[in-house]
Amino acid sequence: MLWMILAMLLAFWAMSHFANKQQKKLQAQQQARTDDALAVPGTWVRTRAGFYGTVVEVDGDVVTLATPLGDESLWAKSAIVGAEEPPFASLHEEEDDEDVTEDTAPEALTGEPQPAVEEATGSDEQAGRA
Repeated sequence: MLWMILAMLLAFWAMSHFANKQQKKLQAQQQARTDDALAVPGTWVRTRAGFYGTVVEVDGDVVTLATPLGDESLWAKSAIVGAEEPPFASLHEEEDDEDVTEDTAPEALTGEPQPAVEEATGSDEQAGRA
């Protein structure tokens, strides 16, 4: 009985040790990719705050990032998540959005047919009274 408990504890320790080792390895790889991206000026990066900018220069633990308009801001190197292109909408996606907004018929918005509204003319009203 005691041997089973010791074997289970040993197996649990081995699994957690292996998982921790894998996690550290993945973090080191991510950090190496981020450091490589910061070494090349003009590379798009994303910060933890969700800011996208291009690398202008790196000075120690401070990274200068530029916006698409050319404004520069200083960021801590640890705030950079990694190299990532901003998710700009493509021209094809914008054309698809315009097609949807042009079709503003009530049936297109609700999916159900709407009752037709008939306009009464003077002669129709008189004919209905007679």
